[in-house]
Amino acid sequence: MKPILILIANRFFLTNYAISCILRDLDGMRVAGVSEDKLIDEIRRQNPDMIIVETDMIKQDSIRLLKEIKRKFPRLKIISLVDPSDMFRLNNLLDLGLDGYLSKSVTKEELQRAALRVYNNEKYFSQEISGKIFDYKFKNSVNKNLSKREQEILQYIAEGMNNKEIGGLLNISEFTVLTHRRNIMRKLNVKNTPQLIIESIKRGLISIGDN
Repeated sequence: MKPILILIANRFFLTNYAISCILRDLDGMRVAGVSEDKLIDEIRRQNPDMIIVETDMIKQDSIRLLKEIKRKFPRLKIISLVDPSDMFRLNNLLDLGLDGYLSKSVTKEELQRAALRVYNNEKYFSQEISGKIFDYKFKNSVNKNLSKREQEILQYIAEGMNNKEIGGLLNISEFTVLTHRRNIMRKLNVKNTPQLIIESIKRGLISIGDN
């Protein structure tokens, strides 16, 4: 099995080293720390599977840097370590549609869990991040224009259930679930499930727990 290569971008050596040690505990993980000013060059040279960036601990404009990385390397997985109290930065990062969002106070176990899930094509939001987004959007009266049934289905989608499973749980047909799903996506102006999850968290429609 090909090792999973992760690059960590942070200007502090000790932070890079700590994250590297945590992830190296996982089988098949190969981790390297890089400086953010050389990050794009190192991505091109090493062709990593994933990068982890502590967005407020780099000298460059993190939003612009990550936007450029996503444009140049669209298949690269990106996890952001962010201060959950900085809602302005967090909302801007959510707009980028990254693969994972973790609080800077993330535990060893959650960091490892997030890396594995993101590598396996899942979106990951730490409980603290999703909770902060939910509270912020609720307090600022975000428009929740979904029906009660649509919100219910949306939460099940966020929990990873498919149309058939949701239909069985709610005692409705798979076609009915699909119709609700299409209506939800139309109302939120998204085109696929990852966009749906990110937009729903931004609006405070769902909160993803630490499962």
